[in-house]
Amino acid sequence: MKPFSINDLVHFKGVGAANLAPDASGFVYVQTEIMEKENGYRSTLWLYQDQKNFQLTNGQKPLTRDQNPKWSPDGKQIAFTSNRSGSNQIWLIAAQGGEARQLTDLAKGVQAYSWSPDGKKIYFNAKEETPSEDKPREGAQFTHVTLLKYKMNGVGFYDRFYSQIYEIDVSTLKVKKLTEGDFNCAAPIPSPDGKWLAFMSNRTGLEQNTINDLWLLSLEKGELKNLTEQKVALYGASWHKDSQGLVYAGHHKGPIPGSQSELWQVNLKAEHKNLMPDFPLMIGSAAGSDIRMDTGSSAPQVADCGKYVFFTATDGGNSYLYSLTLADGQIRVIHGEGDMVVFSYSEVKGVVVLSKTTPTTPAEFYLADLKTDSLFTQVTNVNEALLADRFVSKAEVVHFTHEDGTVLEGWLLKPYNYEEGKKYPLVMEIHGGPHTAYGNSFFHEFQVLTGLGYGVYYGNPRGSVGYGEEFAQAIIGDWCGVDADDLLFMAQEVSKLPWVDETRMGVTGGSQGGYFTNWLIGHTDMFKAAVTQRSMSNILSKYGTADNGWAHDRRGMGGADIWDSEDFLMERSPIRYAPQVKTPLLFIHSDQDHRCPLEQAEQFYVALKRLGVETEMVIFKGENHELSRSGKPANRLTRLDYMMNWFKKYLDQEEELF
Repeated sequence: MKPFSINDLVHFKGVGAANLAPDASGFVYVQTEIMEKENGYRSTLWLYQDQKNFQLTNGQKPLTRDQNPKWSPDGKQIAFTSNRSGSNQIWLIAAQGGEARQLTDLAKGVQAYSWSPDGKKIYFNAKEETPSEDKPREGAQFTHVTLLKYKMNGVGFYDRFYSQIYEIDVSTLKVKKLTEGDFNCAAPIPSPDGKWLAFMSNRTGLEQNTINDLWLLSLEKGELKNLTEQKVALYGASWHKDSQGLVYAGHHKGPIPGSQSELWQVNLKAEHKNLMPDFPLMIGSAAGSDIRMDTGSSAPQVADCGKYVFFTATDGGNSYLYSLTLADGQIRVIHGEGDMVVFSYSEVKGVVVLSKTTPTTPAEFYLADLKTDSLFTQVTNVNEALLADRFVSKAEVVHFTHEDGTVLEGWLLKPYNYEEGKKYPLVMEIHGGPHTAYGNSFFHEFQVLTGLGYGVYYGNPRGSVGYGEEFAQAIIGDWCGVDADDLLFMAQEVSKLPWVDETRMGVTGGSQGGYFTNWLIGHTDMFKAAVTQRSMSNILSKYGTADNGWAHDRRGMGGADIWDSEDFLMERSPIRYAPQVKTPLLFIHSDQDHRCPLEQAEQFYVALKRLGVETEMVIFKGENHELSRSGKPANRLTRLDYMMNWFKKYLDQEEELF
């Protein structure tokens, strides 16, 4: 078997967004593939029925994206969103196949949507079509900024349109706007009795309030009711079957980074109840992957029978599927044993389909009827041919105990053609966030490194989620403190392994991982090469240039602000330690990254150039913070080319560089 190569990226396929039919006889899902020639992605709808997979849509064009399928309540039709007419609109196709018809034709496309319980209407959110200001002079090109939050990664600079909730009559195609005002509305969810529409919106008018509330819209009277009043940080909501309230994942702890969500319910009187106050795990699936093209939902879902709530939770490097019995609060594992990450799921009539990845396999679908058997059977295998011909390095979990008693978890991948008694170079990968995690999911990038003869280590320092709230919140006000110390400690422990050549270690990471990469090479010379991706180097300037700097970063730094804590912010900025850097450093950044703006890389690059450090910078045009996960295929491949060549240049030689 041959090792994974960079070019294998274009041969992977992804599955996601599974949605079970109302009678649970099968499910519709999205299959996405990379179109190398067209330098993009193609997504099509597929059906799993009668133990077989069938393609439902053909994609129309090479770069058509048919996504987010949802069955009509009677099971006769499937709605989905598609860019086949130019922008993302809602389309409808018969469940048995045929030609799809376009339902919406909104100037700026459609975002989230849901069927009405009777199947006669679809509720959706979309940006208003009417501009709120006069047209500019002919030939003028500019952005008029009036808001504090004026840009977002992956979106760019905001226009002056707000997202409102609409309904469309499926038969007549008549569209009606249901919300008004200078507020964004999202994620409409109708109640089972058809009387209410729940949605998310921040309607405070206060720009520095970043929390969305859960609102109710009376579909009969048009009245609005705020169920959370800025007291809840939440994601995902699901109606009780009696329409008397909703279940959501969230917490009432305020905007504190690293806070763990719980399952709560709220009734129509806005009375809240914590359904699982003593549950120790983080709700949701934290671990990511670079082969994850269409995710689906991991938000809590009230079971079709109304007696249970399904949810995912992260336990260290694993994410499993759980259920909570509403009558007595009993929690049990529905699916989860060993090394795996459940990304998403759907349930109808006790039948569950879920998307699951492991360290050696990208995500595939698994199906079970919980009424008869809890054993999940794999029902898709879209990467079978590719994996059958490739060596996959198996992850070995390791635990290191810090001198302060903290146990840190990580994983080791040994190189291709590993032989006992030999020493190998090793690359340490650092995740972003910081409140995310590595876990038991598949990474093409890691396998490419092992194919080149390198070991790979990836671990979870303090600040990572999945190990309890105290572990996640230990870094608040201490970025590049205890977390960086954990990373250095883990690297030192790994370097002592008998098969690791401690003189040929590299380090790389993206986003917060890039920040840590920049920091580490300013504080140790143990790494012989480093690649910093979409990184941070100057916290002080990032507060004012990133889409989330003044909120996310400031909270992460314990509230320290630019006018009262300048010295502290610069003390925790890698650029201050540029004169101490000796490690050759490659910058990889995107010119449309608004999460970690390009200026963060430029500052550090110029500083190192002035100081005579071996450094280069690769800037990808037209890409944002998501380059490594969803960028144009040619750019993703080129990114890997530069990264691997950098490590080969500095780690494949035995002699010391300095």
